Amino acid sequence: MERISRRHFPLFFGPLLAWLSFLWGAAANGQTIKDPIADYLAMKVPDRVENTGGLLVIKRVEVDIDGNGAPDVFVGTWYRKSGPNTWLWVGYQKDSDGYRRITPADSDVLIDFDNIYVGEIPDLQRQGLVQGYSLELDNKDRDQSNLLSDLEYYYVDNGTLVQQSAGPLDRDDPDQKQTYDFFFGPNRKARETPRVESFTIIDLIHRGYVMPDWAKRR
Repeated sequence: MERISRRHFPLFFGPLLAWLSFLWGAAANGQTIKDPIADYLAMKVPDRVENTGGLLVIKRVEVDIDGNGAPDVFVGTWYRKSGPNTWLWVGYQKDSDGYRRITPADSDVLIDFDNIYVGEIPDLQRQGLVQGYSLELDNKDRDQSNLLSDLEYYYVDNGTLVQQSAGPLDRDDPDQKQTYDFFFGPNRKARETPRVESFTIIDLIHRGYVMPDWAKRR
């Protein structure tokens, strides 16, 4: 049998290396994520490094944004330097072999899941999340003010979480009061309540997670 000359190897390995590079790039871009918590910890997000002041606790939230029976997953932590109850998140959607991100790779998304509305958004005629924010009050105390600084819609479009502002909401205006009551009033008809789990650093280490550099107290 004729020996294969060494100079033939590049012709063989060129396409192979290109294919391996493609597979590595796909994995690095998070196209297939087995564990959202592990992915979250491994991400390098500049704002997270700057504003968390180190990792104390993370939360894992499950909520079915689209109402299709497949819960989306959010992993996030407290941005201590940004406020007393300021939590930012990375969102994940179930994929055939695991999960894929529905939020940016270089920034976290502000969402307050406390008393958030889950269900039909009439103005958009689609399923999603709705939250009201106040610049003056903590979100749990927003009923003390008749003015919400911003009404935010969250929904998934083409595999991406969209955050859309509907502007301020003044409960002294009868029409706007009706909108407030639909989303946040005592008789609202939310489809579900998000399921929240909390994990301290000790919990995470016991579960085998590796703590990243940004987790160090600052």
